[in-house]
Amino acid sequence: MSDSLLFVSVVVGGLLIGSFLTVVVDRVPRGGSINHPPSTCGNCGLRLGPLDLVPVVSWLALRGRCRRCRNPIGSEPIILEFANVGIWLLFAAKFGATAPLPAFLAWGSVLLAQSWIDIHTHRLPRPVTYTGMVLGAIGLTAAALIDGEPERIWMSTLGAFIAWAILWSIYQFASWRYGEGVGFGWGDVIIAPLLGMYVGYLNPGIVPPAIFFGFILGALAAIPALLLKRLDGESALPFGPFLAAGSVLAVFVGQDFVDFVLAR
Repeated sequence: MSDSLLFVSVVVGGLLIGSFLTVVVDRVPRGGSINHPPSTCGNCGLRLGPLDLVPVVSWLALRGRCRRCRNPIGSEPIILEFANVGIWLLFAAKFGATAPLPAFLAWGSVLLAQSWIDIHTHRLPRPVTYTGMVLGAIGLTAAALIDGEPERIWMSTLGAFIAWAILWSIYQFASWRYGEGVGFGWGDVIIAPLLGMYVGYLNPGIVPPAIFFGFILGALAAIPALLLKRLDGESALPFGPFLAAGSVLAVFVGQDFVDFVLAR
């Protein structure tokens, strides 16, 4: 596949899946179905047709408002769509048109959805996490077999275990020392294997740096709020997005970081 065709495919696919994510982040936290009922305007109940659901184009054409009642739709749909495209382009630049790319694109979308939900609700819904794990297990196994590298299957499994063990241990210590749910929650432990299986597919040795990056990013984000005294027990920053960002960062620079630390 040529670079131009890959770019177009990633942009179009990223927008379509990004549009689907708007349904996921809205309904899953409320325990709703992503299949039923059909999408409607939250104000007047207008059932959205195919033309209303065209990513970006429909939002721009309607100027971010419902076609019938003109109630503002909000900017979340278009932000999610563009964010998903951005993540897909990052992975496309990293992997190119190779066997692991589809699995990593799916991973990026799952992480985006979970990060979005965690920011707004301080929750990491398990159905989304488990769906990501299933897609990862299938996609990464297929990629390993297509590339003739079956050893990456156990590398991915080991990475998932390492990530879970690290987060589980920290969670248990934090619960014993500070009380349950202080710092981060059980949902962060549940999502750890999803992070570790992808990072471990590349190298299980960069899973600990991925978790480390997540803690560093979380600390950097929390420090300004603490200094301004705007962060308390009820407004604590969700940790899931930082774990996700740290894992993605490890995909790109994790091996370089390990080599630097070991002075190789």
